[in-house]
Amino acid sequence: MTRLLKNMGLLFFVQLCGYLIPILEIPVLARALGVQEYGKVVLIQSVALLTSLVVEYGFSLSGSRQVAISRDDKSVLARIFGEVLSAKLLIFSIVAVLGFFIFVVKGDSFHDSNLVLMGFLYFVAFGFSPFWFFQGLERITLIVVVEVSLRFTSLLFLYMFIHGEQDALLAFGIMSGFGLLNTIVGNVVCVCKVGKFSLSLSGGLQQIKIGFHVFVYKSSNNILMSAGPSLVGLTSGHVAVASYVPAEKIIRGFVSFVNPILIGFYPYLNRQFQVSQVNTIRLSWMIVIGMLFSGVFAAGLIYFVGDFLIFKVLGAGFTAASEILKVFVWVIPFRLANQALGLCMLIPMGRDKATSFLMMLSSVISMLLAALLSIWYGVAGVVSAFVLVEAFLFIALIIFVLGDGDKKRKMEGV
Repeated sequence: MTRLLKNMGLLFFVQLCGYLIPILEIPVLARALGVQEYGKVVLIQSVALLTSLVVEYGFSLSGSRQVAISRDDKSVLARIFGEVLSAKLLIFSIVAVLGFFIFVVKGDSFHDSNLVLMGFLYFVAFGFSPFWFFQGLERITLIVVVEVSLRFTSLLFLYMFIHGEQDALLAFGIMSGFGLLNTIVGNVVCVCKVGKFSLSLSGGLQQIKIGFHVFVYKSSNNILMSAGPSLVGLTSGHVAVASYVPAEKIIRGFVSFVNPILIGFYPYLNRQFQVSQVNTIRLSWMIVIGMLFSGVFAAGLIYFVGDFLIFKVLGAGFTAASEILKVFVWVIPFRLANQALGLCMLIPMGRDKATSFLMMLSSVISMLLAALLSIWYGVAGVVSAFVLVEAFLFIALIIFVLGDGDKKRKMEGV
C-alpha cells in the first residue's frame, strides 16, 4: 500500500509538471520567436503529439496490466516488452509511411522541412515512451526523476539559447532532443531490467489485438472534451466557442488531476484480481463510490465559486462562460465514476470489449444529441447533452457490472 500511495504522489507530480512546463514554455518561445515562427513550431508540435498517441495505442493500460500480473517473472516481462515494442514499430511504420506520403504530395504547403524533421523526432520521442512498463511494475520513481529533470533542463536551455525568430529550428531541436533522450534512457533501463528480448511480428500483432479495445476506450474517453469546441463552433459560431472553452478547460483540468489516483490503482487492482476477486471488487466499489461523491462535492464547489473564477481571470465580458460552467460542472461526478468503473473494475475484470463498446456508443450519442439540442438551446444545449449522456453511461456501466456479477454467482452456484 505504501508503494501504491508513493506512485500516486509521483503521478500527481508528473501531471503537475505536464501542465506547468508547457505553460512556462509559452512566454519563453512566443516572445523570442514571434507570432509567425512560434505558430509554425506549435502547429507541428501538436501534430507530432497527436500522432504519437496513435503509436502509444492502448499500451499504457493493456501493456501495464500484463506487466503488473507478471512483474516477478523476468522471462515473461522480456516477452511482453519485446512484443509491445514490436507492436509500436508496426504502428509507427504505418504512420510514418502515411506521413511521408502526405509530405511528398503536399510538400509545398509545409512551412519548413527542417521543422518537420524536428517534429518527426518529437513524435518518435513520445510514441516510444516506456512509461507503461514502469507503471505496470509500480516502480516509477527513477523514470519520473529522469523525465522531470530533462524537461526542466530543456526549459532552461530554451531560456538561455532562444533569442529571436531565427532560432525556431534550434528551439524545436532542443525540445525534441531532450524528449528523445528521455525515451532512450527509459528504454535502456527497461532492457537492463528484462535482459535479452526479441522482436516478434506475430507477438506485435497479438499485442495490437489485445490492446485494441483499450485503445478504443481511451479514444472514446477523450472524444467529448476534444471535439466539444469544434462542435460548438460548427453549430453556434466562434463567439460561442469563446464562452465554451474556459468552462471546458476548468472541467478538463479537474478531471485530469484526479486521474493519477485511478492510474495508480490500476496495476495494483489488476494484480489483486488474480488473487482475490471478491475483496478486489469490494475495493473497486469503494473507489467508484468515492469518485462519485468527490465529484459531487467538487461540482458543487465549482458551481458556487465559478462566477468568481471566470470574472477574476477573464473579466466581466464572459458572463455566458459562467452560466455554461454551472451546467458543465455536473459532468464531473459522472465522468470520475465512469473512469473508475472502467479502470478499476471492468478492464481489470477483462471486460475491455464491452467497456469500449459502451464508451464509443455514448460518445456517438453525445455528439448527435449535442448537435440536436444546439438547434434550440445553443451552447447550453451542447453542454446539457454531454451531462445527460455521461449520466446515462454511468447507469449503463453500473447495470453491466451488476449483471456480470449475477452471471458469475449463478455459474459458481451451478
